[in-house]
Amino acid sequence: MMRDGWRPDPVVGAMNIKSPILTAIVLTLAAATPAAAIAHDDHANLPKPGAAKYAVPAGKVEHSITVSEVAGSKAVPSHMRHELWLSRNRARSVTTDLKTGKVTTETVVTARETRIFSAETRRVTVQKTRRASIPWNSSLFEAAVQRAYVEHGITKVIGETTVRGRRAFIVESVPGKWVSDQPEGRTTAVVDAETYTLYERTSTLPDGAFTQKQTTETELLRGAAGHFAMGRHKGAKVRHIAR
Repeated sequence: MMRDGWRPDPVVGAMNIKSPILTAIVLTLAAATPAAAIAHDDHANLPKPGAAKYAVPAGKVEHSITVSEVAGSKAVPSHMRHELWLSRNRARSVTTDLKTGKVTTETVVTARETRIFSAETRRVTVQKTRRASIPWNSSLFEAAVQRAYVEHGITKVIGETTVRGRRAFIVESVPGKWVSDQPEGRTTAVVDAETYTLYERTSTLPDGAFTQKQTTETELLRGAAGHFAMGRHKGAKVRHIAR
């Protein structure tokens, strides 16, 4: 659900990621999400990130859990769990290595500041902000993108299945329309047949060189500040950086 995933520009939520803290956010996201398609020909017709109609409903918190597993002869194996709480002006992201059970990164974004914990550096980086700039999209936006991909021929329906008692489509990337950094790659997804909610996505390279499988579950909760409180990271040093 990373914002503006198909654009080649280094921008998240209309912000340049060259600042240290935004770079850290993007690196956090990269560990939890696969490389996205860049739909050059149909860019103008795709849903726009940040549009009000895709916002989380007022007073609600969207809670999602995405499990991503990477394997293959040319891959760095990993098995990660990305948990996200998202409202209209707050977000909290926690990435856990399922092999070790340890949190690798945690990010909290509010209207006043962004905090990022890195287990590698044992540091919490804090940057004050004037407004909330959320680098993740809602599931409504992701569903709109999945629908647009099918409608514009970027993906095609190749089958059907059932997910959690609901009818779902199996869709596949269309060569020449779906463009990624690996032209020989193939991406399939499982989406709700009615809402186009994304349930599962798998990206592969030929001959078993690389496979990344991602499954997502999403629910709406009542809004509460407690969802956005950063966990305690004993021994972590706090570093404040300029706005």
